[in-house]
Amino acid sequence: MSRGRLRMRMGKGKMKYRMVALWALLLLAWAVLPALAEGDATEMVVLTTTDMHGKCWETNLLTGEPVDHNMLRVSTAVSEIRETWGAENVILIDNGDLFQGTPLSEEPLLKDSGPDAIQPMALCLSHIGYDAFVLGNHEFNYPWETMCRVYESLKASGVPVLAANVCYDGTDGVHAAGESAFGAYIVREVTVNGHVHRVGILGLENTDVPRWDLPANFPGLLFTHPDNPDCSLAWEVARRIPEMRRDGCEMIIVACHCGLGDVDLPLTFGINSEDQGMRILRENRDIDLLVLGHDHSTAYANALVTDGAGKEVPVVNGGGQSMTKTVFRLTEDDAGHLVCALVDSRNLDLGEWEPDAALQEMIRPCAEQTDEALDLPVGTLTGEWDGIREFQLRQSDTMDLICAAMMHAGTERMRGKFGDSGLEALKQAAGLDHLDVDAAFTTAVNGGYIPAAGPVSLRDIYRMYRFANDLLVLPMYGSDIRAVLEENAAERLTCRVLGGVPVFLPMNDKNTHLITGGINFTYDMAKAAGERVRIEGFANGRPFDPDGIYLVAVNNFILGNERCGLRNWSEEDALFSQDADEQKGTIQDYIAEYIASQSVSPEAFTWRWSITFSEDPAALPPPDGPEAALRVDEPEEGGVYVLYNEAQGCTLADRESGSGYGTVSIEAWGDALVGPIPEDALIFTAHRVDTDTLMLTDRCGRYFTSGTGGGLSLTDAPADGDLSLWQLLPVENGWYLKSVGAENDQALEVYNDRVSTYRLGSASPNLFNFYAVTAP
Repeated sequence: MSRGRLRMRMGKGKMKYRMVALWALLLLAWAVLPALAEGDATEMVVLTTTDMHGKCWETNLLTGEPVDHNMLRVSTAVSEIRETWGAENVILIDNGDLFQGTPLSEEPLLKDSGPDAIQPMALCLSHIGYDAFVLGNHEFNYPWETMCRVYESLKASGVPVLAANVCYDGTDGVHAAGESAFGAYIVREVTVNGHVHRVGILGLENTDVPRWDLPANFPGLLFTHPDNPDCSLAWEVARRIPEMRRDGCEMIIVACHCGLGDVDLPLTFGINSEDQGMRILRENRDIDLLVLGHDHSTAYANALVTDGAGKEVPVVNGGGQSMTKTVFRLTEDDAGHLVCALVDSRNLDLGEWEPDAALQEMIRPCAEQTDEALDLPVGTLTGEWDGIREFQLRQSDTMDLICAAMMHAGTERMRGKFGDSGLEALKQAAGLDHLDVDAAFTTAVNGGYIPAAGPVSLRDIYRMYRFANDLLVLPMYGSDIRAVLEENAAERLTCRVLGGVPVFLPMNDKNTHLITGGINFTYDMAKAAGERVRIEGFANGRPFDPDGIYLVAVNNFILGNERCGLRNWSEEDALFSQDADEQKGTIQDYIAEYIASQSVSPEAFTWRWSITFSEDPAALPPPDGPEAALRVDEPEEGGVYVLYNEAQGCTLADRESGSGYGTVSIEAWGDALVGPIPEDALIFTAHRVDTDTLMLTDRCGRYFTSGTGGGLSLTDAPADGDLSLWQLLPVENGWYLKSVGAENDQALEVYNDRVSTYRLGSASPNLFNFYAVTAP
């Protein structure tokens, strides 16, 4: 904040007044000097967006619903803030996952309309004037050449592209191994007390991109330096901070496309490498602001997290729904060095601003063209469709349609690629005796559309299958197929006997819960892990042989993914790959192709799979230990309970872990928990407010409280805005607990051994039961 110079004029010849005026001036200076010293500060604002996922229009073109949190409103908000604070004192960063998410943002990338085609999200960055764009994992969903053109256009418009940990592997003959493929950091200058100081912005990409995308989308690239085999983003930051200091950066902002995570376990790629924010801070110092994203969570937004030197560092995350605004007061110490102090940090509701009319008109031609294309008829479905939505637990016509389309597309392309002569060569080389695809593995990525008899448009297909995944065809031994299914049964499914009835539940990470087509099989959850799968054969008539070779269609997200049974397969194992065979199209396109090629009804899906429990629950042996808590139908006033997540077999632990609370495992047997209750388990007393609302206090009388955008805490008194109130939503086999005061239907959930809140969905991480503690 600057102040104008104080000017005084004294008239000539009025000497008798000069001494009086001089004393007055001295007295005024005595009063004003402290204010002038305080005015030496400059207030700087850091604005960030993350995980905007193609939202650059006022409506969702797939559903017609309004979208308030979009780039049009970001533009207006940023303009207003720059006008208030001065553009020179505002830094604006996007933290990745910008392009994927809507047909409007993706079509120019998937159809590759040429160098002159408008890419709406890139246009938004340029028009708004972002200081930096940090790559997210979804930036690697698209062809490398296409994205390189986008990045070049951004840089030409003044928007640097950052990803400090992405480097070349040295195989292209041009770049050395470890050489940076993108910018590592940029420097912004800010004036304080008339002196120019430098602020560094370091950008980092998620390390786990190779788990989710094909190498053709990042040829010759690594996502950590070759000297960093542990895939540690903290290591990458530590390597860059001295370089930034030598470059004169006195304040350092780190923007990383990952979540907060925690540091309880050793870092393991594919297990806990996806979210490393906490590690970045704990293993470094000199960071003044940490910008996170990727996990779509605002649970820890605007929190202070202690770094390796004991300094509290503000952490922000817009969660894909808001823009963060963090204000720093910048001053100089006696040596003239920059001193920054946090003034305020909050998430802004973008719905409070109107859309930028000029930007809206720039994008309108693309929006109208895309909207018209989405209405294109694809074909017609016939017959009776079941409408099932519990995709992980029950065979559904929706997922069967997707699997059938993948098998159909894979078969057509295998025949086109190899033909009879190629088949003979494959038979001699690998023993494969057919080209038609036998099975499909996919995941449930439904966007709300459930097929029914009648016409189908592209809009319907994009809602049924949300992501523009690639198709691959793998040759797999029968024993390999069985192993994949066995792992799915062990890691993604569980069974609880409640009220004497077996209850099947999907476990965490639905994005790697495999759903199968083309195979007749059963999961028997009464059997031991590794012995649960009984395969009867294939729907195309082939018998199942552990030593036989079969063709399986998969999507690229699960291929090589460390969190599912296909981790050991890669694009090199595929007989057909869209990228390797220079084929255009996505699985969405193949679904459209399948429906257009024939009259499709559920009768075409002739395979059958199910989940069973072959034992008599009443005949199970008693538990090995005393009953420490008993399940109740409904919590009572003053009752003492643990909240038990049935799918994960755990309750909340009385310790903070990353962005939420940790979990502690407790053995359950029937309607009882087998004791003793672990010492660090959270034990609550229920306080009924009305028929469907309660508050919970722990053993110390603290209230179990949600943040406005998620997250959890224990507070000495009930929080304002109903954040300590929990609405009980009865569902089959348990309850969902929704925060009354939080935004966006935040509900209690367990995910990756952490208890937090997230937007409510029909998924087992939200399913809890109350168990009355018999010996608190």
